[in-house]
Order: sequence, then structure tokens, then C-alpha cells
Amino acid sequence: MAFKNILVALSYEPAAEQVVLQAKYIADCQQADLIFVHVIEPLLLMGIPEAYGYYEMLRNGEEAKVEEMTRMDRILHRVGIDREKVKQIVRVGSVKNEIIDCAKEEGADLVVVGAHGKRLSGFYLGSIANAVLHQSPVDVLVTKISDSDIAPAIKSYKRILLAVEFMPAIDKVIQQAKELAARHGAELIMVHVVNRAPVFEMPLSLFETEIVEKIERQFEQLTQEYCLADVPSQLLLGSPGKEIADYADKNAIDLIVMGSHGRHGVELLLGSTANSVFHRSHCDALAVRL
Repeated sequence: MAFKNILVALSYEPAAEQVVLQAKYIADCQQADLIFVHVIEPLLLMGIPEAYGYYEMLRNGEEAKVEEMTRMDRILHRVGIDREKVKQIVRVGSVKNEIIDCAKEEGADLVVVGAHGKRLSGFYLGSIANAVLHQSPVDVLVTKISDSDIAPAIKSYKRILLAVEFMPAIDKVIQQAKELAARHGAELIMVHVVNRAPVFEMPLSLFETEIVEKIERQFEQLTQEYCLADVPSQLLLGSPGKEIADYADKNAIDLIVMGSHGRHGVELLLGSTANSVFHRSHCDALAVRL
């Protein structure tokens, strides 16, 4: 399940080059085509009465597109990307809607967005980032950007964490994680989190012990079914989002892979849990659309 067309949602901030570099690294490993898109929000093109004295600050829509395309050219040139080998798009509209629509129109099978540290950055902050994550028709990869002044660098995926849930659609998530590990020459590690509220962090009751033992058997069956017996695996107890992110930090994970049903479904590793992982983790994370 290799990616063929990767859409990179690009903002024009100092860290843009790091997002471009990471997207190029992923595309090279996947032998995929790259499509870069930048969205101009309509507010920046709205007319203001001349009487207010601000009319000279406004840009014509088509002129703005040309200017933004030139800026994109400069970014790609600085990181050594031949503009003739990629596709560049500048659109005007709602950022989240334009990114999602562009992914559909261009036949993208992966959308890449950038994030600073523990918070999603630039115009991808908050509701826009959540909309891309939950409304995108395809997989979404959030690449974390360093807040230091160190020059942009590629982050190699050498240790990939597969966060699994027992559901029929998990097959796609597992196959994608295995494919990524193979293409990146990475070690694959697997975890499942048994949701247990922190208030109950005390010795397991007899009932809870029986549940955990049942889940352990399911976990073992899953590893056998998907030929993952040799993959390091661990069953965790606690809040799924926190446990996954903490495990990734403690075990030098480079990429977390998890499933997502978008806005049309709710599973343990979806919604608030997925958001928690994306916001808590310091490493890149991939939401596989189910």
C-alpha cells in the first residue's frame, strides 16, 4: 500500500523548508509524486473602502496567486527540489476546505501537514488541523517541526510504532505500517492500550484481570494472524492517547501509525484520543483513513 501521490499543505513560515524536506524524504522512499498546495484566505483579498486609506495594502486575487507561487518556488529551490518534477498549486478559499478538496481533485493518497513541538502550527492550528485530520478522505501525516534555530534536516523513520485496536478495519493500518517499515528499513514495534482511567490506577480487580487476560489472548492471536510474532509488542494500561505518546517518547519512536475513521465513526483510537496523540507526541504521526 505504497503512497503514489502526496499532497503537502504548505504555509509560508520559517519552518516551511523542514516540512518540504520531510515530504521529499517520504516521497523518495515511496517513489511517489509530490504536490504542493498553499491556500490564500479570502480575508486577505477583501476590499476595504478607499476612504479608510488601506486600499493600497490589498492584493488582486490573481496577482496574489502569482506572488505566492513565486514564494513557493524559492522554498523548493532552497531545499533542492526541481520545480519541473513536482506540481505546485495556489488556491483561494477556506484553508481546510481547499486542502481537502485539493486532495480529492488531485487523487492524493496522503496529505502532509507540519506542526511545531506539541502544538499544530501556523494556519493549521486548532479547528483547521482537526478538520484535515478528521475530514480528509485519505491518510494524513503530521510532521513535527523543531522550534530550535538548527538548520532544517530530514528525520529518518528508523523506529515505527503501530498503535492497534481490535476492529475489522485494522487490517489496513497493519499493512500500511508493515509497508512503511519495509520501505524505510525501520524497526516495527506494536502496542495496544487497554483504556483504564487514572483514577483507577490501583491493583486490577478480578473482573479487570479477566478482561486484560482476554485482550492479551486477542493481541497474541492478532500477532500470529498478521505474521507479527517477531515484532516487539506490549500491552499498556491507561489513557490511550497519553500512553501511546509517552511510550513513543520513552522508546525513541520516529513515527506513530494509527487508524482513523474520520468524522463518520468513533473508535478508541479516534477523536479525542487521536488528537491527544498528535498533540502530545514529539514525533511524526500518521492517521490511516479507514
